[in-house]
Amino acid sequence: MFLEKSTWPAVEAYFANNDLVVLGFGSTENHGRHNPLGTDWMAPQRILDLMNERRPKVLYGPTLRLGSADHFIDYPGTLSLGDDLLHQVTARICGQLYHYGARHFCFVNGHGGNTRALTMTGYDLNDRGCQVALLNWWKLAGELDPAWGGGHGGAQETSANLWIDPSSVDTSALGPMNLVDDGGGDIKTQGFDVVEFEGVHPSLIRRARRYATNGWIGKDDPKQASAEWGEQMLTSFADWAVEFLDAFARSPLPGQIGR
Repeated sequence: MFLEKSTWPAVEAYFANNDLVVLGFGSTENHGRHNPLGTDWMAPQRILDLMNERRPKVLYGPTLRLGSADHFIDYPGTLSLGDDLLHQVTARICGQLYHYGARHFCFVNGHGGNTRALTMTGYDLNDRGCQVALLNWWKLAGELDPAWGGGHGGAQETSANLWIDPSSVDTSALGPMNLVDDGGGDIKTQGFDVVEFEGVHPSLIRRARRYATNGWIGKDDPKQASAEWGEQMLTSFADWAVEFLDAFARSPLPGQIGR
């Protein structure tokens, strides 16, 4: 049951007997030269579609297509709300759903940069007596099957896109990461902000385009991606997610915390 496709009386009737809502969160940002900017919302949306097929009586809200991606703003097309504004937006959306009767909130998230803001919103809701679950799908998929694990814009996410919308992937643009050691010859770039110096891994805080010339980062080379991988991964994740949802819906609500 998708909220945006439902009438308001149908939503009112739903909350008369249910307090569970599932929300998708993503981003519009760089995912390498080969992947679409919408990668991080496309996967959560497909997951919600699959969950709805398996649990059609659950209410699913609209997937938010903008997130917190300030680290990618130098790649043209990236649109970022930032942490503070994303927190305000998600808190407002969830506050309205709380008013209608929601008490169990399940966030299906497709972007690591959203985690801080979603966690802050989760704290707000928990203080009001709600249960909040955060499902970072790409991390949990790697737990379901280590072969599905991946980085940013690598084979994992490229496989998801090849299944969701193969026309969105520019396979002619597949290429190496080409990370730049922008901290000097003795400081080696390893990944997101992470560098290596004498076997220790501190962080250098800078925009990703300074060191990630392609835009994808990780150990999973996108040249290994396939639509079959994407289909198996996302459908298996949805199978797990609805089983989790059944248990989560039964979880006891906490007491409110006064502020």
